[in-house]
Amino acid sequence: MTAMTGARPLVLAMLDGWGLRGEREGNALALARTPIYDRLAATWPRTQLAASGEAVGLMPGQPGHMQAAYTTLGAGRPIEAPVTRIGRAFSGDGPDGIAHHPLLRELITRVRPLGGAVHLIGMVTPSRIAGHQHYMAVLAALLSHEGVKVWVHALMDGKDTASQGGIDHLREFLEDIEGAEHAELGSVFGRAYGFDEGADATATASAARAILEADAPSTEYPTAYLDECYRKGLDDDRIPPAVAPSYRGIRPDDAVLFVNLQPDHGQPLLSTLLAPETAGLKMAAPLLAGVYSLVRLTQPLGAKTSPLFEATSFSSSLAGTLASAGLRQLTLLESVVETGLSNFARGGSNALFPGETILVTDTPPLAQIERKPDLASASLTNELLAAIKNGEHDVMTVAFPNAAILGRTGNMKATIAAIEAIDKCLGKIAAQIDKRGGMLILCGTYGKAERMVDPESGAACRRTTQAPVPFIMMGGRGASSARGPLSSGTLADVAPTVLELCGVSAPAEMSGRSLLATTEQPDPVGA
Repeated sequence: MTAMTGARPLVLAMLDGWGLRGEREGNALALARTPIYDRLAATWPRTQLAASGEAVGLMPGQPGHMQAAYTTLGAGRPIEAPVTRIGRAFSGDGPDGIAHHPLLRELITRVRPLGGAVHLIGMVTPSRIAGHQHYMAVLAALLSHEGVKVWVHALMDGKDTASQGGIDHLREFLEDIEGAEHAELGSVFGRAYGFDEGADATATASAARAILEADAPSTEYPTAYLDECYRKGLDDDRIPPAVAPSYRGIRPDDAVLFVNLQPDHGQPLLSTLLAPETAGLKMAAPLLAGVYSLVRLTQPLGAKTSPLFEATSFSSSLAGTLASAGLRQLTLLESVVETGLSNFARGGSNALFPGETILVTDTPPLAQIERKPDLASASLTNELLAAIKNGEHDVMTVAFPNAAILGRTGNMKATIAAIEAIDKCLGKIAAQIDKRGGMLILCGTYGKAERMVDPESGAACRRTTQAPVPFIMMGGRGASSARGPLSSGTLADVAPTVLELCGVSAPAEMSGRSLLATTEQPDPVGA
């Protein structure tokens, strides 16, 4: 067991959506009043970190997002995203190709003799974050070729794509499956109807009714339906459910294949489909021949579905390494990012490490967040301040998702208010850290709020970005603005840096390197 040798406590404040961009236009972070953040950035050692593309295990040029960011931060190295592994299977024709996947073959042999249909549920989007329309099209074509009836339930994006770009994506998708004689569109609706975490229960129930019983308005021309919704001011994620005239709902002996790319996506909708009574729907659970997912889902749904691919996992996480060194940890976060902790930052581990405490504060209903942009930041900050004063923990992590969550709404005013609320929280934390002689690290995780306007269309931009993120290191007894400079790097370098500051050796698996540019040892506790 190793005693902590650095400034104590060390507080890591994770700032989701806090990207760096020089231009002020459409930049909520630049337009917000952030005197505390500005002072810390001007006074203390700082650098910027790559937070997108290959630096965080994604494809070159792909924007960063929570899953990739948290995984890279927790692992201390870029971990290949599921979409990359899955992409190889979908592009290969050999024995490792998707057409020969044993679970897909099992699905076919279960459904075909019974005359059942397969309901493909997933995102029609090119984003590769929440889904990929190419995978939907390939699966529809493969199953149709095997003589299986396929009903496609197309979820529109609007968050990781242009707000009203879904009409083109859906048109492309329908053209791609045009030759699949047994595949057709069953329903269409936006991702806000049960795909996103924290989805409104009423909206989720309406999507479930559309899939289970075809209980939704009928549309013969889905792209025209989207266009009509656009004219009403609705973005893709808010498209209400509509069904094809020929669709009759889920029948006995049908099967479901949920085409997800992340283990936490789509949980509200799929849970309601499998147990409609839990959502207050007066209908029995469907008698399905099988329930499959593209990527393994988190529990409890993970135990009810058969995954074609495993979710991301890794060993030797930052939290696990600190625990092995005998350091006491506290993690504070909101419920909206709770699953991101175990699924991504901890490599899929749900169990607490020795000496670790995790406190979760409920996020306000997402339907109300534009009226409450501070979310639960005040509660998180008060818990953190109390813990700092208590002195029982060596390392504390607090996650502030506000800039990302509000930035994804496209509401500039609300996003600015969210950022200013976080700045006030940072002021309270910095004051307490300064009083106690501890250390505060501010670390952006991925870009969003720095680009709120689409440069091409001038419309609100809700997508995450490729922007680098800030890393600022404040405090430590005897520390000053003259403490050594920091190297530039990537999110993979955060874990090795935290470990060095704590006097703990990074495990060999961590390919990231410390951002500390000097070999100077951290200040000993009590110095």
